[in-house]
Amino acid sequence: MKLFLKTHNGKPEMPVIVLIHGLGMNNYFWVNPEKCLVLGGLAPLTIFLSSERAKTDNTISFGSAEPHIEGLWNCLKREGYSLISWTQSQPLGPVQIAVDELKTSLDRARHKWPGRAIYLVGHSRGGLIARRFLAAENAEDVAGLITICSPHSGTSMAKFSRYLKPAGVLLEKILPTRSKATLTQALSRLSAFFQSPAIAELEPDSDFMASLPKRLPQHIAKLSFGGTNPALFHVIVRLPSDNHKVIKFPDLLAGAIPPGHMPREMTPGLGDALVSADSAYLPGSRHYDVSANHVKAAYDSSIHEVILDFLKT
Repeated sequence: MKLFLKTHNGKPEMPVIVLIHGLGMNNYFWVNPEKCLVLGGLAPLTIFLSSERAKTDNTISFGSAEPHIEGLWNCLKREGYSLISWTQSQPLGPVQIAVDELKTSLDRARHKWPGRAIYLVGHSRGGLIARRFLAAENAEDVAGLITICSPHSGTSMAKFSRYLKPAGVLLEKILPTRSKATLTQALSRLSAFFQSPAIAELEPDSDFMASLPKRLPQHIAKLSFGGTNPALFHVIVRLPSDNHKVIKFPDLLAGAIPPGHMPREMTPGLGDALVSADSAYLPGSRHYDVSANHVKAAYDSSIHEVILDFLKT
């Protein structure tokens, strides 16, 4: 299996860290977020890292991201860890394809750094890829698993994709005419993404979720993180009066989803827009919740500090 691997040779006494990106993303998620595309290449990652500040005269924008955002790769590199990661060949494909690629990546890591302890770090679906691999392989050299916003109990977001297109209709009264097509297209693509077969694997009652082991081997140290801020992105509209109106996802769904039916994933304090904080708990792990959305959590400095402390102990 030919993979486009990226490696970094750290200090010889330090463990090896294998970084596994999530659904619809690529290796830039860890290495260079400013170049990363998400949703299978449909949008730049930075729209999910942006603040509400509007630094543009465009009629519609997604805010501004902080320059030089540091991914976990650079954080670990600075500390002296050896690193390996890859871009999944089918980031919207079945989980098993990525599991097989993880096995190949680990074989390369063992060849390059023989005898080293290995830690797996997965964001979103990446954490489930690691769990599936550990369930099937006798990986005695894997010392730990760290997951960030991984849906260990599944996510119900696929069931709510039908509300994305109707939500666009609710915005027509405030959107300038030339901006409506842009937002409608974006919501349509997001809806199609949520209805992909890969998303269906992540539903709570799917065969894939049922196949995951309830517990991992005792020798594997476990750490997990969940997000509690569902503001996944902001749509900033420049009105004719030269004022700006900020619309947040999932707030824009409030008029489309029936009262009382907003899922935990999209409820402030309970989810990160795509995964609930409860589902993000890895059984048997030390777990922390942070006020961040599904993407921002992976770049949260407090999470980086906890990960570094976990690796050192």
